[in-house]
Amino acid sequence: MSDDTPRIAQRATDTFTTAVEAYLWGYPLVLMDRTRRLLTHRDHRGSAPVNTLRHRARLAAPRDREIVKPNNDTLYSIAWLDLARGPLLLEVPDVDGRYYSFQFLDAYTNTWAYVGSRTTGTQAGRHLIVGPGSNGSNDEGPDGAAVLRSPTDTVWLIGRTLVDGEEDVSAASKVMRQYRLTPLRPEDRVDETAAWSTGPVPSPHTIGTAGIAFFDELGRALEADPPPASDSALLKRFAGVGIGPGLRPAQDAPDGVTRLALEQAVTFGAALLEARDSVRGRDSVRSRDSVRGREQADRTGTGWSYDLDIGAYGQNHLLRAIVARHGLGALTAEEAVYATTRRDAAARPLTGEHTYRLHFPADRLPPVSAFWSLTAYDEENFLVDNKLDRYALGDRTPGLRYGPDGSLDLYVQHEAPAEGTANWLPVPPGPFELTLRFYEPRAEMLRGEYVLPPVHRQ
Repeated sequence: MSDDTPRIAQRATDTFTTAVEAYLWGYPLVLMDRTRRLLTHRDHRGSAPVNTLRHRARLAAPRDREIVKPNNDTLYSIAWLDLARGPLLLEVPDVDGRYYSFQFLDAYTNTWAYVGSRTTGTQAGRHLIVGPGSNGSNDEGPDGAAVLRSPTDTVWLIGRTLVDGEEDVSAASKVMRQYRLTPLRPEDRVDETAAWSTGPVPSPHTIGTAGIAFFDELGRALEADPPPASDSALLKRFAGVGIGPGLRPAQDAPDGVTRLALEQAVTFGAALLEARDSVRGRDSVRSRDSVRGREQADRTGTGWSYDLDIGAYGQNHLLRAIVARHGLGALTAEEAVYATTRRDAAARPLTGEHTYRLHFPADRLPPVSAFWSLTAYDEENFLVDNKLDRYALGDRTPGLRYGPDGSLDLYVQHEAPAEGTANWLPVPPGPFELTLRFYEPRAEMLRGEYVLPPVHRQ
């Protein structure tokens, strides 16, 4: 009798490899589905039914843990759209020059459109949102409304309205309350019960522990929002191991080898996304050319990394998964660039056990047309509670002190610095991460030419 070990081992290896790729490819879709179900569930704090704008008239705080890495610069307006129910009309007021944006993400976390200061101006406007099944090719809707065509029926609409400090929250809230989202046709209105998600909702943060059941979730999500035609070859390969639209491998896996390979693939894929430095690399700027496979290295040793292809990923499925795991809802580079670091200039992990300084020379302040900010996050990518109730520093921070030559020093540490609190960003006593946000970055940022200041340990 022949030994079947090599054949079984090869089949297990091939199934495992394909399933890891399917996990990384499908993770953003499952994460979006879980997040949608959570934020449209009647029993969840702060939720709202589908096709309904929910406004949060306060800045993000440590208790807000639905979405990783929230900013502390803007008020949020959130809506989950189901365009299978019919077109929706988004109406915005004249915001009197205030920065705002509405970002449209499809079910796969690709940003496919914007309404806001940079793209449509700050005047009043009307925008008709239609799904992939909508008939017609007109670029103009009723009463001159611009038509926005989504690649998927599921859309996450994220509105951001700039706040110039706590004293400006009331004025920003007044602007925000004038945003309107309504069905185009009265008959498309849904009753209150049907507009809510139902049943138990697993946390978006526990996907990596789902095991083989992850692929059942992926199968359901693919039925609701089919993948783009450009991924058809991938889906054909995934189907060979029982993964795809309508497939339920947790129930229907044909044998123990396949089941074990799929189970282990989820564990391994989740670990890859957690250890993002191992698959993404440190100290790098990923340029526009990265779509064609070329990475532009940052040779300054500053420890910062950022991507200029974020938000619209094409075939870069790994980057899409990493961003979904560590910064779901990230804007595209034209709207905002996010630079992050967990290490100082000497490549040592950032921790509140030490004190740090960022120095911006007068001629190297953040190159933005809108605004910039520096935010600290804990190990889980949430805001850090502190006695100053300060979660970000930026060009709008009241009392920020510049040097006589126009330079700027920011102090990042757990306890208040001897220099005073004006330029202090509090951090936790343990490990933390820094994010520098550049809203409407200028050309030198988008070309990867701007050198970020190193994080110096004092």
